[in-house]
Amino acid sequence: MPGFLEQDPRRMPLSRLVGLTGRRLSHHWEQAVARSTDLSRTAMIALTSIDEQDGQTHREVAQRCWVRPATLTPVIDALESDGLLTRRRDPTDRRVVRLSITSAGREALNAAWQGVRAEFRRIEPDTSPEQEALVRQYLLALLSGLNEKEGGCDHSG
Repeated sequence: MPGFLEQDPRRMPLSRLVGLTGRRLSHHWEQAVARSTDLSRTAMIALTSIDEQDGQTHREVAQRCWVRPATLTPVIDALESDGLLTRRRDPTDRRVVRLSITSAGREALNAAWQGVRAEFRRIEPDTSPEQEALVRQYLLALLSGLNEKEGGCDHSG
């Protein structure tokens, strides 16, 4: 049985291999974003969230991006300052502020995603739908186990 500190990825325990791969993918993601856009990783995922579901609140975007609202505040401020999103008061509850992507924000986001996708096409293997479903099932089971152990996950980091 391979030990947890096994150096050969082909012999590592699966959970360690998943962790190592996750760290490497995260690093590759950071580099791909940096090469593809002036947007930060957090700005890119926040704009993506807002583009997918217009009119979310700050807290909702933070939750969907798996970051704390306080982490997102300077990012939203900068995106608004750059004209990439707008804030507007909810007409039914003036205490609520809704976020919307602008056309300039959508253009910046589309250009960023084109660059990131090109970077990932270079490393992603061809995967059948069956293989993808199996990997997804395993990763979701790991997340579920972590959430259960940690008492649930509120997606806020």
